Amino acid sequence: MVSANSKTRQPGEHPRVTVARELEEELGFATPHPVDAPLFVTVTQTVGLTAGHTDVSLWYVVHARRDQAIRYDEGEFEQVRWFALDEVPLERADPHMGRFLAKLTTASHPNHTNA
Repeated sequence: MVSANSKTRQPGEHPRVTVARELEEELGFATPHPVDAPLFVTVTQTVGLTAGHTDVSLWYVVHARRDQAIRYDEGEFEQVRWFALDEVPLERADPHMGRFLAKLTTASHPNHTNA
C-alpha cells in the first residue's frame, strides 16, 4: 500500500510515527513492518480554501497484503480500495502521484528506466 498522508503530525511526533498512527486511525490496520524513510517529498503552494501556506508532504511506502482488511473512517472518506500500480486513476489523484509512482517503480526495480 502507498500512503501519501497529508495529516498534520502531533507536536513532537516523528513523521514515521505519524504514518503508523494514521494508518491505524484512518484505515484500521497496523503497519506490518517498521516505517522506512520517505521515498518522495513534495512542496506545494496551497490554493483555494486553504490558500496562503506551503504544504510539505512526505510520501512513505507501507507494504501490506492486497487482501488486508480496511476499516476506514466514513466521515473522512467516501470509499477506499486497493489499486495495482498501473491502475491508479491519476486523473483523480494528487497531482504528484504520477511522479511518485514512477519513483516507486524505479526504486522497486532498479534496472527499470522511465522513458
